[in-house]
Amino acid sequence: MVVHDEQADVATVELTGSGVDILLPPPTVPVRKSSRARIWVACGLVLGAVLVGGIQLVHFGGVDLIPRLAPATRILPAGAPRAQTLARQDQVVLLVPVQQSRITAILFHPVTGTDALPLEPVGEPLDEGIVARIISSFAGDTAGGPNYQVDGDPTSVDIGAPVGTDTYAPVDGKVLSITPLIVEGTAYGDQIAIEPIANPGVVVIATGIKSDPKLSVGTPVSTRPEAWTALGRIVDITSGLDPLLGKYTQDGGNRLHLEVRPATAVAAS
Repeated sequence: MVVHDEQADVATVELTGSGVDILLPPPTVPVRKSSRARIWVACGLVLGAVLVGGIQLVHFGGVDLIPRLAPATRILPAGAPRAQTLARQDQVVLLVPVQQSRITAILFHPVTGTDALPLEPVGEPLDEGIVARIISSFAGDTAGGPNYQVDGDPTSVDIGAPVGTDTYAPVDGKVLSITPLIVEGTAYGDQIAIEPIANPGVVVIATGIKSDPKLSVGTPVSTRPEAWTALGRIVDITSGLDPLLGKYTQDGGNRLHLEVRPATAVAAS
C-alpha cells in the first residue's frame, strides 16, 4: 500500500513491498538577485520617464500642475480688514485700513511741507535688530500690530496694496472734506480729511485713493466690523508721485498714505 500526497510541500512516505521510501518535495528554483536588480532598474526608468513628461507638460503649455505664487497685482476678493491697530497719535488710534491679505508693505516715514504729527507705530518692526525685537516682544510693544518698516521720523505711514484695492476708514469720525489731489495738472485720486471722534482737535488725512461715491462732506465713518466704512480704492501714483514704498514692494509702491495733522493747520490750508 502506498501513502503519497502529490500536493504536499513536505517530505512524504511510501510503503512498498521492498521497504519504506521517503520522498522529498521537488526543490524550488531560487529567484536570482540579478533578476530583482533588473526589476528595480526598470521601475526607476519608468518613474523617471513619468517625471520628465510631467515637467515638460507643465513648462511647455500643458496643464499647470505646479501651483505658482500669485503676482502682487492679483485682485483678490474685496472685503474689510480684520480689526488691527496700526499706529497711535495721542488719543487717536489708527486701524489697519486695508485687508491684510492685500498689503504689500507698510512704511512709516517723515513728510515735508505739512504739520504732520508724530505717529507711534504698533506691531513688529522688520528693520529692527534681533535683540531689540526680543526686548519689544517681552515689553508687549507689538500689541498684535502688523509688520512694518521705518525710514526716518514716523510722521506718516504708507500702507501698500495693488491698484484697485478697497480701503477703509482708519478711525471712527466724520468726513470734513474730499478734494482732488492734483500734481502738475494731473489728478492722482483724492485727499480725504476725517475728523476722528477720539480727538476733534486733529484731522486724519488719507491720499492715494479714489474716494468712494457714497462719501461726501459730513458722512460719518465707522470701523465697526459689521459696518466698516469704505473710503475708496487705491490709484496708480507711480507716474507722478514719489512712491517711497517702492523700495519694499514689487509693484512700484502704490499705497494709501495717512497723516495726522492739527485741525487748525488743516483749516488754515
